[in-house]
Amino acid sequence: MAAMIFGGAGLAYNRFTSEGAYYIYPSAGVIAQTEPYLDLSDRVEVPLGAIDSRTAVIVFIGQSLSVNSVRSPYVPVNANIDQLNIWDGKLYKAKDPLLGINGGKLGGTWLLRMADKLISDGLYDRVIIVPMAVGNTRVGQWSEPNLEPYLFKRINTVGLRMRDAGLPCTAIMWGQGESDTRDGTSQASYAASLQKVIGEFKRAIPGCPMLVAKEAYIYGTTSTAILAAQASVVDNVHVFAGENVELIGPSGRYDNTHLNEVGADQRATLAVAALKAALGL
Repeated sequence: MAAMIFGGAGLAYNRFTSEGAYYIYPSAGVIAQTEPYLDLSDRVEVPLGAIDSRTAVIVFIGQSLSVNSVRSPYVPVNANIDQLNIWDGKLYKAKDPLLGINGGKLGGTWLLRMADKLISDGLYDRVIIVPMAVGNTRVGQWSEPNLEPYLFKRINTVGLRMRDAGLPCTAIMWGQGESDTRDGTSQASYAASLQKVIGEFKRAIPGCPMLVAKEAYIYGTTSTAILAAQASVVDNVHVFAGENVELIGPSGRYDNTHLNEVGADQRATLAVAALKAALGL
């Protein structure tokens, strides 16, 4: 499994390499309240430094559970946690709220909790997170190149940003499904769209394993169709089972959907277990 754990050497290798490929179309004009947090006033830029098998570089894509939607920031115990800001391509010391994704300026994520656990559990010495989730998105908005706000094209942009920053890829984590539960997306439609997303990641960040979470619960309702579609793309070669977010009940969600501090910690624990299984850690 070593090659998979530290794969992605040929990031964004074959098309969309013009200067325009770095442009990220603003989502807020299409999806309300999705302006990214980009305040650098309290951020510390960090050098790339040594990158080896003890460094995890993890991409997070999905919707509102993976943006700055936890109501309070999390302060990691471990210092060696950084992030790539996909909007400027620079590395910063990671802190909530994370750069480049939407959510309240006082909010937090489960992502830093997961990074903290990966280091505290002795799995890695350094974790670099690459957040690219956008709240309130459907799988179809991520899979169609010509559909505003052109989220599909962000996959290539992230690949280019990682390539230029000198970052390999340890894993890509997909966490999305609530909006499709709300909108009644069929199993076949969801699976077809997700396969397009997976295909573009294979092209833009080749060799990097992708984990697909079971995630469909929204305001007390879930969708067996969405969960089945998410399970159907797992091949245990390139695509692996991610964390089962359905296991987080209402007590872990402040509005019966979004994660509170307890739920964020629970998801982080589930995600670490999923990574261990997928990557053979």
